[in-house]
Amino acid sequence: MKKHISFVCAAGMLLCSFGAFAKSKKPSAPYIMEEFAPDKVNRQLGYQLTGDGNTVVFVFDAGAYGIKAPKKVYVEGSFNGWAKGTSADWQLEPYKGNIWTLACDAEDIKVPGNSGFPEFKFYVVADVEYVTTVCGKEVTRTRQEKMEPAAVSRIPGFQMATNNLILFPGDDPAVVVENVKVSEKAKKLKEFDLSKPEDCATISNVRVVPGTSKLIRGYHPYKISRANFNTEKTRLELVNKAIEDNGVQSIITLSGNEQIISGKETISSYIQNINYSGNHLFIDTSYNTVYYNSTGSDFGKLMADIISFINTHPGPYYIHCRLGTDRTGVTSAVLAALCGASWDEIRADYQKTNEMGIKEFRDYRLLQYSFEKMLGKPMDEVQNLQKELGNYFIERKFVTQADLDTLVSRLK
Repeated sequence: MKKHISFVCAAGMLLCSFGAFAKSKKPSAPYIMEEFAPDKVNRQLGYQLTGDGNTVVFVFDAGAYGIKAPKKVYVEGSFNGWAKGTSADWQLEPYKGNIWTLACDAEDIKVPGNSGFPEFKFYVVADVEYVTTVCGKEVTRTRQEKMEPAAVSRIPGFQMATNNLILFPGDDPAVVVENVKVSEKAKKLKEFDLSKPEDCATISNVRVVPGTSKLIRGYHPYKISRANFNTEKTRLELVNKAIEDNGVQSIITLSGNEQIISGKETISSYIQNINYSGNHLFIDTSYNTVYYNSTGSDFGKLMADIISFINTHPGPYYIHCRLGTDRTGVTSAVLAALCGASWDEIRADYQKTNEMGIKEFRDYRLLQYSFEKMLGKPMDEVQNLQKELGNYFIERKFVTQADLDTLVSRLK
């Protein structure tokens, strides 16, 4: 994974001018150096592409982060499970002055975060000065602290929230700029016209899954997840209304059987009746399982359990987690594909969740990463998504063709 860095002093090896890049207020494409040399741009971005773009050099400039005495520097990100200083494989080495570097194979880094692009921060162990009082006198001492500084880059298109993003040739920073606007949007209740069905669907994140007519996805019907938004109370009311209006008979909850908070949360009598009838499946899965370990047995068993439940319980069905974003997003996308929905329909549906306006964002590339791991090829090389994804689960003996046929007949 680690690579040797060849040190060069000349800045003339850029494949495009970093001077204009650094000063521009408009998004600029990623650039490549033949060999690594620190400059104003890569010290801001925290990385540099080198060679033919097949190497990522992480660049930590202690001065840019205002850290005087780093002892150890690691990189943590979507590509290593946000490992916080636990592996020497991800430890940077002193380069020159206040700069630390680590060279990695690009293929090891191409694992997207919520933005749809690889995301990272630096994890720094440093000596920090502090003032204390000893015998009535102020004394300056040092102590070791662990820090995860936020991204310092102000170059448009290379950061989201507090994370740095890694873009490769062909990636468009302008896409990130627009997505950041969406991710930072906190919608208030007055911004929704609740007389319109489409606005009710948006605020509640409730909608029919593509390729089906009897599978509905959405937000948790009784757990309060975003209490700081004035839309939350109305959101839960609309979720419950949609469940009743659609005649839901069975529910799949992907966030486990969480207890309600007395006096604040209430399970409707409609859902209680579903529970009493034995038509509620509780599964506790995770973000990492559905996105990064989709080829693992846990995910395969998760989908097998969901399919078995659907095939043996009455519809229509409601599937959800907390926000209806990640666990719901991936599992409902798989079910949509198994029922014949196209990839374009699936990814468009996946990104509708961003319209809720609760300062959460997921790019379809994150979902695509999960799918491509299962399929073993890029999505643009998939000829028949329904058949190829079905074969994936059949060949690994999670389900049978008869199971999938029954699933389609139940959800169509």
